[in-house]
Order: sequence, then structure tokens, then C-alpha cells
Amino acid sequence: MLAVVLVGAYIVARVTGVTRYTDLHTLSTAVHRARGAPGAAPLFVAIYAIVAALGLPGLPATLAGGAIFGFALGTLLNWLGATIGATGAYLLARALGRDAIARLLGARAPSLDRLASAHGFATLLRLRLIPVVPFNVLNFGAGLAGIPLRSYVLATAIGILPGTAVYTYFAEALLAGATTAKREALLRVAIAGGLLIVLSFLPALVRHERRRATSP
Repeated sequence: MLAVVLVGAYIVARVTGVTRYTDLHTLSTAVHRARGAPGAAPLFVAIYAIVAALGLPGLPATLAGGAIFGFALGTLLNWLGATIGATGAYLLARALGRDAIARLLGARAPSLDRLASAHGFATLLRLRLIPVVPFNVLNFGAGLAGIPLRSYVLATAIGILPGTAVYTYFAEALLAGATTAKREALLRVAIAGGLLIVLSFLPALVRHERRRATSP
């Protein structure tokens, strides 16, 4: 059922033209039309949440949020939409796929539950901070693995904030850099990539400092 829902959502998005906005030229045009539209903020959060919950690409929405609303409000709205949508994807996976995983694992299912409860928050937080696992894959995987809802929401809300802020801040430049050859835009794209790389080392630095603090 989970696979049917996700494939069906993709087909609907394809037929209705939603997937066109993964093209940055098309997205840039839509951003200019959306600026100043009444009720844009709550509508944007709702659209972002639906997109993320159904496993559709969320990066275009993040870039659009930054370009339409600016850094401060854009970061807040992107963060809200991504967190709500990620929670929806988690609940969808748990409702439609969790029983199948339990049957597949058989007697080993309780061990997975204990592991997810004991280490789910820390593991998920690291994976959110270090973008080695795609956002949507992690959303559904956490629901299937049985990570507790409270740990999932907290780790997601904290872990996605740095990356969301970086993408939001450089949204205008990222869109411009993808559609033009402006030196300044490309420089900002490079800075954004550098910041994301630095953020990926944050958990390792925290662990290193903790070991230094506890060592005799």
C-alpha cells in the first residue's frame, strides 16, 4: 500500500505538471509570479508539507521559499513545511508499511524496536545534519524502523534547521546561478556548498570535544 500511494502521488504530480518545478528555469518564473500574492505564506507551508509527505522533491520548494519570502521568514516557513511534511511521511510509512516490516523480520522485530528506541534520536540527528541519506528516504525509513514519534520529530526539527537556513539564504543566488552565468551568483553557490560541507563535520567535532572534556 505504501508503494502504491507513493507511485500514485508521483504519477499525479507528473500528469498535473507539478514535476515541472524541478526545472530551475520554470521555478524561477513561478517565484516571480508568487511574490506578493495574498495568503502566500500558509499556502506555501501546506504545499511544502504535502510535497514532503508524499516523497516528492523538496529542494525546489526550499529554494522557492527563500526567494519569495526572504531569509528570516523563508527559513521559518521552509522549516515548518519540511518538518510537518517529514512527520507526515513518517506516519504514512508507519501506518502502511510497519506491519510488513515486522512480518519480514519475524522474531528479530522486537530487537529493531529496542535499538530504534535507544539510539533513534542520536542516529537520526546525525543523519539529518549530514546529508548522506536523501531526505525522503530517511523520512520513510524512520517510520518503517519504528523510531519513536517524539524522537523523530525532535531530531528532524533540530537536524534540518542548519541546512534549511543555508539553502534559504542562498536561494536567490542558487536560482540565478543555475539560470545565468553571473560571477557573483556562482560565487554564492560555491559558498553555500562550502557551508553545507562544514555542517557535515559538525557531529564529529561535537564528539571530539566531548571526548576531550571527559578524558583525564
